Formats: sequence, structure tokens, C-alpha cells
Amino acid sequence: MIPRPSPSLEMAQPRRMPPVFLAALAQLLAFALTGSVMLSLRIMGWEIDIVPILLTQSVLAVAVSFLMGMPGWWLAIQAVFIPALAAALALSIAPTWFLGGFVLLALIYGRTYTTQVPLYLSRRRVWLAIRRQLPQAPGLRVLDLGSGLGGLVRHLAEARPDSHVSGIESAPLPCWIGKLRMMGRRNAHIEWGDFWHADLSGYDVVCAYLSPVPMPALWEKVKREMRPGTLFISYRFPIPGVMPSQVVEMNDLGQTELYVWRV
Repeated sequence: MIPRPSPSLEMAQPRRMPPVFLAALAQLLAFALTGSVMLSLRIMGWEIDIVPILLTQSVLAVAVSFLMGMPGWWLAIQAVFIPALAAALALSIAPTWFLGGFVLLALIYGRTYTTQVPLYLSRRRVWLAIRRQLPQAPGLRVLDLGSGLGGLVRHLAEARPDSHVSGIESAPLPCWIGKLRMMGRRNAHIEWGDFWHADLSGYDVVCAYLSPVPMPALWEKVKREMRPGTLFISYRFPIPGVMPSQVVEMNDLGQTELYVWRV
């Protein structure tokens, strides 16, 4: 029997400091360093133009982010963030455009800044591969973690009318679109929520297309909650150090795989 850990492991991943907060901290530290350097130069009688200030801020932000161990693509964001902000201010763009863009991104991506699970949309090839893994017994209960626009949920509900297929999605706009797509289908349902709070014990098959970040903690949740003999299926992202029961080659341009574990 696997001992129950004292803290809830499924909540361990969301409790880590999100990269966006680390990025903001790096920018603040770089701002303080840049201010100190520029103040020293002014005391020495140097006249500093705005361009060197922006470049110094960018270089120091990248350096601090690197020392924090942030991935390469975050370093690129840190490099262009301040120059892009200065350019936007110079263009005198109305603040309402930025507000509208922020609201739209929040509706599409939800809490990606904390979950580190972006919006990935699977394809029909993936749906068919997952469908072939489903047991043939009637009354199957299937759950899609991070269901996006509901493509997989709808496909499985149509292919297996004897089963009930559910999805859970934390991003508002994709969830609402998914809900609309499920209208009129009695065996399909999508809800807005956090899959870390979902109880997996009532499902025969649980599917996920997330990111590498939550997989270790999610596996602990799967082992703790899912019944013996049930299936956990992950597209593209394996569980580190855990051998899957089956690996399905997708034979697409991305050379992706479907990982299947029998709990």
C-alpha cells in the first residue's frame, strides 16, 4: 500500500512560484541594478541617453533570470520586454487596447501563469488513437483533464454513445465553447474548474494533454484515486521514471506518442 503523504501532492505543483512571478522579480532586481549604475554614472558627470538605459535593463534582466535558472524562452522574453514596453509607450497606443488584449488572453489561457499548462489543441489523429484504447465494456466513464475546446470529449461521446465522457477546463473561453459544443448530448459534459480538485475515483479512463510540469504530481494523484485496472492516458508528455504499459506511435510530423498506463 502506498503511504498517504502529509501534504496533498496534487497541490504541490500549483504551490511552486510561477515563472511569471520569477520574471517580474528578475526585472525588479535588474531595475534596481540599472538605477544604481546610472546614478553612479550621473554622479561621475556622464550624460546617459535612454537607449543605453533600456539595453542595460534588458541585459541585467536576462542575466538575473539566467542565474535564477529560468528556461531559454523566458530569457528571450526578458530581453525584449522593456524595449517593447518603451516602444509601445512611444507609439501612444490607447490603454484600452492593452486592457482588451489582457482580458482576451485571460479568457483564452486562464491560470496558465500558475499552472504552467498552456492551451494545447489535440487533433483527430489523437482522438482516434485514444478511442482505440478504450475498453469495450458498456457504461464506460471517461474524463479529459484540460479538455480545451472539447474536441476529444465530443468525439468519444459520438463514438461511444453507451459511455459518458466528461471534460474539465480551467480557461474560461475554451470551456464555454466546449459547453456549447456539448449541447444536446446527454452522454457528454464539460465543466469549468481545476482538475487538481477533481475526484478521479469514479472514472474508468482519464486522459491528459497538459505539459511536462504537472506530470509527476498528477501521477501521484492518479495512483491515489483511480481504481486498479483503470487507464490513465497522456498524449506527448510521459511521467518521468514511470514505464508506461503501452506506447502508441502517432506517426506524425512531430514524432509524438501516446502513453498508456494501467493503474
